[in-house]
Amino acid sequence: MKPLSLYIHVPFCARKCAYCDFASYPGRETDWRRYFDEIATEIRLWSGETDFGLLSERYRVISMFIGGGTPTLVDAGYIGRVIDACRAIVPFEADAEITIEGNPGTLTPEKLAAFRRAGVNRLSLGAQSFDDGLLRSLGRIHTAAQIGQAVTMARDAGFDSINLDLMYALPGQGMNQWKDTLDAAIALGVEHISAYSLIVEPGTPMAARVASGTAIVPEDDAVNAMQREAIDRLLAAGYRRYEISNYARPGFECRHNLVYWNRGDYLGLGCAAHSLMGGRRFHNPDSLDEYLSGGRRLDEAVLTPQDEMEETLMLSTRTVRGLDLTAWARAFGTSFARGRERVLDRLENGGLIETGDGFLRLTMRGMEVQDAVVLELMGEM
Repeated sequence: MKPLSLYIHVPFCARKCAYCDFASYPGRETDWRRYFDEIATEIRLWSGETDFGLLSERYRVISMFIGGGTPTLVDAGYIGRVIDACRAIVPFEADAEITIEGNPGTLTPEKLAAFRRAGVNRLSLGAQSFDDGLLRSLGRIHTAAQIGQAVTMARDAGFDSINLDLMYALPGQGMNQWKDTLDAAIALGVEHISAYSLIVEPGTPMAARVASGTAIVPEDDAVNAMQREAIDRLLAAGYRRYEISNYARPGFECRHNLVYWNRGDYLGLGCAAHSLMGGRRFHNPDSLDEYLSGGRRLDEAVLTPQDEMEETLMLSTRTVRGLDLTAWARAFGTSFARGRERVLDRLENGGLIETGDGFLRLTMRGMEVQDAVVLELMGEM
């Protein structure tokens, strides 16, 4: 039986953040019940014989990620219903990782206890910053104090695997503010920290502020300095960097995200959910209304060997483990180095990559310019 990961998209939120371009919809509380009814319908469609075979006979679930939006905004009963429906169509590993994303401002002890009873065993909190001024500028609905309160409530509810999402390179954010945020996150003793550089997405309020000059994002050198500060501070506190933006205490790496980076099979349910199964990619519509009207499984495409090579290179080089050269030769029937000798020498001499133990890895400098390194290597394909 093949391992499978499940992604459930919950597109509801209390308020759209200034930087957010995800499929999320504030003010749609009246659609909650109908939306989860539609997810139940989608799950039933996958319960029978499909072109991937019968899921219950071909797959076992190793992880589930309930993302959004703000999944912890909705009634906990909806979350339990989705988990139970998925368990009815495909077997779960006994220790399957089941994560729910949450906003600290939406949590209560009762709700967290209900998530645990439903089987959720990992909590990912969108903390972003421990500076109240920066939180307000981002449009977050929580305060810095509520982050610590949420962690305490989660511990009391039995969560022993907690992630905090943090953001740097924010308009108006200085290095001292970033250090304070890192120190505050470390002090809470969580098992995992994700530290992401702000990406100004077109069409967002943040993009409008940057374009008008009312918000000024740091220069690249300052961004890289913040990333290096996170690496050093988190390593000193016992967090190992295992992917460009992710750090974990030993044994607490996010199994669900590792499936993405290793190109394992995953099935997405709900609006805007993407899937990779059996060498095919497809997705549900981003529009909530289109999904509620029955839109499913759009733009299905069978990946070519070239697609698979490019994805493997792009995703594996995000990880500290790097590209498995033996697995590459086995999958694609050729040595990765063949025809790339000169570019590999140039990148290695430039301190951007290193090879050893059968892997090609990006150095810390290389990870700072990962897109450019990957483009160089893809140019030889």
